[in-house]
Amino acid sequence: MASILDPSEAILELGLSSSITEEERAIVNQAIVKAEGAVKRFLRYDPTLRRRTEYYPRHDASLGRGVSIMEVSSTQAYERQLVSGQTSELQLMHIPIRSSPAMELRIDYDGRSGARIGSFGAETVKVEGEDFWANYDQFDGSGNKVCSDGILRSMGLWPQTAGTVRVIYTAGYTNIELRGQDEPDVDGNDILDASPIWTAVLEETKRRVEQVMVRRKSSTGWTAGPKSSESLGDYSYSIDTSLSKALYGSSVELMDEMKMLLQSFVHMGWDM
Repeated sequence: MASILDPSEAILELGLSSSITEEERAIVNQAIVKAEGAVKRFLRYDPTLRRRTEYYPRHDASLGRGVSIMEVSSTQAYERQLVSGQTSELQLMHIPIRSSPAMELRIDYDGRSGARIGSFGAETVKVEGEDFWANYDQFDGSGNKVCSDGILRSMGLWPQTAGTVRVIYTAGYTNIELRGQDEPDVDGNDILDASPIWTAVLEETKRRVEQVMVRRKSSTGWTAGPKSSESLGDYSYSIDTSLSKALYGSSVELMDEMKMLLQSFVHMGWDM
């Protein structure tokens, strides 16, 4: 799975690049995993650029009875609703949606989230721009359209039976965009700057590494924290343990400063 932060970036920021041990490298790698997990949970999506296959709606949103038939299996009879509609908007889980590579969307009112053999066949394919379209609102550095809110619109009503829509799409930010290094295209369109996400992961990684170092209570080697005393000669120093714990020992998943930094990237239309 793609990562927001490269371990070498965290190691450099922590000042360990020339003297890191295998134990410290393992601590950094684990801290990145935890920091990225915390950021993704706060954002309510995975911001790394990936191709995704998902089924919608996630829940049966029917408010009333629609067209239905009776079906019989080898063990039971049951009623199955065939067709119903609820809204012209469909909310996807991951953002931002990218127009390139092209999205593939199929609607099968008996799709059963792909569990039925033969579901979502060629006859169920819908055409973007005619049957549906993403709510594109900006461009990336290559001039491709981007949908920030993850909403797909339809000429008609989307089905409301769970698992009747299959969509394959690309969403997330590139490594360049996560580091704020994107450039405007030839037409001068705005760049996508997702560097606050990268910064939040970096700062949360550093905090978690420093927490571990403080808890180790090592009298030698690299330990995070403000010095309370220092002497020359045979060099030695001591760490203000209480202050270190106050700085690095918090058990909160994300610091308030990082939440503020990430606020504009939160997927407000989706609740994981």
